[in-house]
Amino acid sequence: MYLPTLLSLAFATLSLASPTPAPVDTDADTDADAVAPSKLRVVGVSVLGSGCRAGTADVRVVSTKNTAIEIALSDYIVQTGPDTMAADWRKNCKLTLNLEYDAGFQLSTLKTTTQGFAHLPAGVNGQCRDTIDFTGDDREVSYGIALDGACDGAFSLSASPDIALWSACGGGTAILNVNTECWISPTEKRALIAVDSISSKLVVRVALQWRKC
Repeated sequence: MYLPTLLSLAFATLSLASPTPAPVDTDADTDADAVAPSKLRVVGVSVLGSGCRAGTADVRVVSTKNTAIEIALSDYIVQTGPDTMAADWRKNCKLTLNLEYDAGFQLSTLKTTTQGFAHLPAGVNGQCRDTIDFTGDDREVSYGIALDGACDGAFSLSASPDIALWSACGGGTAILNVNTECWISPTEKRALIAVDSISSKLVVRVALQWRKC
């Protein structure tokens, strides 16, 4: 399999020619006067999928205003080309996040920002999609980004579908489900979507908004 060679070449190209993605201001999408709970905790995480073996996913609150959650995946690699197979062409990671926050609030996802590395020759396209829902609600919302070849380097792309899906009002808990999947097509040429060479992670930041019940 060509992955080690391609990773080495791609990461070398990145370090020479592509800047590190700019840090995301996790509070930038929230009105300074917007209401938010004084606490937000991720009290439980379960993961399932081809892109997140046990021990390779990390979840944390990254906003001082409790308006963003970061998901970092350290073993997420999508690749195509000779010596690859169908299982390499698409990866996903479904995370179930048990959240606790002050009672009397509802939360909704506002946008997602995906950061990673892509090596896509001309004529090859990559897609990443985050599908989000709350346990107990049969509705869902999807956030998608497109990566068009030719490209070679770090990327940081955001998606905001302007559809609000709110958690139920209650005692300050919610179960947030996030399914992150990436794929490449066509699959004949050598191509890659993977962890960033600087952070060694593929990162999805989920911006949140709040309102009082």
